[in-house]
Amino acid sequence: MTEVLYRTIQEADYPIIRTMYAELDAYLRTLNVRLPEPPDPGQAWMDSYVRTLGKFSQVHVAEMDGQVAGFMLSRVRRVPEHWGGVLVGQLSDMWVVPEARRFGVGRELSRIAINWLRAQGAHSVEIQIVSDNAASLKLYDTLGFKHELIQVRMLWEDYLEPAAPENARYDLPDQETP
Repeated sequence: MTEVLYRTIQEADYPIIRTMYAELDAYLRTLNVRLPEPPDPGQAWMDSYVRTLGKFSQVHVAEMDGQVAGFMLSRVRRVPEHWGGVLVGQLSDMWVVPEARRFGVGRELSRIAINWLRAQGAHSVEIQIVSDNAASLKLYDTLGFKHELIQVRMLWEDYLEPAAPENARYDLPDQETP
């Protein structure tokens, strides 16, 4: 059995993790993610969390045979007061190279990240999963996650604007009258 080393990200990992995130981004776009793609998704992603590493975020890395085989980003954030004002952990992004799949790497990266979030004082842990990502949905269901929210997105070209009701009157100074 191949041994897997789990650890936190090191600066020397940044180039491979950046490349792996670009692979994750490309995969998510095959699952109908409908947001604009930046010129360099891996760098844009890294720029979004590197300054908070160890404080509000952490990247855990899996290594097999001396090579990075996967990663997971986790973060903590405070929800608004009207939702309790508590710290909530977020499992943000995970990628495991195809050769390392079916060794439990994704499950173990998730377990380690969840435990890091618990140690940060998170009240609970959340994750957003692309609806067509059946493998991730199954994994997080087996870890005890409960489906709570549904996020939907409409692009302007998809907007089916209903007609305004005949009895409508408008006082919208910062907006065109419908």
